[in-house]
Amino acid sequence: KKFSNKEYSLKSFKNIGFIFFILGIFILPSMLFFGGIFILLAGLIGSFIHKKSYFNDRWNKVFFICGLLITASTITHLFRVNDSYRDILDSSLSIIGTFNWLPFFWLFWAIQPYIDSKKKRQTTALFLIAGTFPILISGFGQYFFNWTGPFETLNGLIIWYQRQLGDHGLTGPFNNQNYAGAWLSLVWPFSIAFLIEKTNSSLKKYTAILFFLTIGLAAILTNSRNAWVSILLSLPLVLNISSLYWLLPLVLLISTILIVTSSEVFTGDIQEVFRTIIPDKIWMEFTQKSNLTRLDIFISSFKISLLEPFFGLGGGAFPIIYELQTNIWRGHPHNLILELAVSYGYPATILLIVNICLLLINSSKFVFNKKYQNNPHTSFEKAWWVSIFIFLISQSVDVQYFDGRISIICWILLAGLKTIIDDKGQEV
Repeated sequence: KKFSNKEYSLKSFKNIGFIFFILGIFILPSMLFFGGIFILLAGLIGSFIHKKSYFNDRWNKVFFICGLLITASTITHLFRVNDSYRDILDSSLSIIGTFNWLPFFWLFWAIQPYIDSKKKRQTTALFLIAGTFPILISGFGQYFFNWTGPFETLNGLIIWYQRQLGDHGLTGPFNNQNYAGAWLSLVWPFSIAFLIEKTNSSLKKYTAILFFLTIGLAAILTNSRNAWVSILLSLPLVLNISSLYWLLPLVLLISTILIVTSSEVFTGDIQEVFRTIIPDKIWMEFTQKSNLTRLDIFISSFKISLLEPFFGLGGGAFPIIYELQTNIWRGHPHNLILELAVSYGYPATILLIVNICLLLINSSKFVFNKKYQNNPHTSFEKAWWVSIFIFLISQSVDVQYFDGRISIICWILLAGLKTIIDDKGQEV
């Protein structure tokens, strides 16, 4: 009887944690503070109900070592020994920067009890889609009806930016269109899975169609080239590779239209006709705006990272040193790996990237295995993998990871890959 009561209490505790987790997922995109609080509470409960201790898992051990390396780097930044830039860099930014990494090495483990089955991962995905609804409403209101802000309540705990559209694309409550595009790109694969899921419910089918179309449209209206590429790549990966037969001609058509509308080679009547059809905010994204290319920034970032390759130069170091060297301000290197290397050095960076790549590789062996294709939840498993894979690829040419909503979902998706490996491994 004692054992039975203990088991019942544990189950109740886990149910409470799951409710916190799902509620956090739902409100996270529109209310970061409260969504983060609920996910934090879920993680704390998850730490007590987890079947494995933290150090009984090799993935956690690697992330823990990464955390130690980042901490060691931060300590060196505080003392700035033999650092030629110590007079212009703020060591406190290194401490602040650790919150972009260290808590997530714990969260990766702590929330796994809530996504340790196909059904739970599907439920999480559906709440993620539903939680995006306010983003769509605010974004379309901004784009088509000029709803502007920012709107603020609870002393700044909730801020909806709703900035004026101007020359930018749809942003919704995000700080800029690239962040909005990144969020929509993360959710888009799940909307595809929701669309192709077999169901006898007309309401469910029409709801799936609505989310599929509106999330895709909103991503396009962000004018984020990263988002455009991401939504195109998601389709063949979630729907199976055969969809490339119709996708490639579509990509070719769109590319041709954009080249004609943006290139000086086609200046004339034909270009003007195309420009009257395609919104200015879209084709102007592909016109030449600056002589400075992403490749130039990457090369400069790499050179800066080599100034202190082992421990890095500290959080926030890149824009300061880059401006000092070039008289041009850039907020980040447009590459997450280089950003981490500049801030905390290559040992931590390489170890972190290798661990994440192994998660992607090992989980892909199960997600795309033909043996599991008849499972009713397979489309959501694919979407889970595709979402985080395409997001991580996109971080090689831009960085949206440091938005709190995006980083939280990023690590929840990575944790899901680990549970997929465990889940499928037990079936083999």
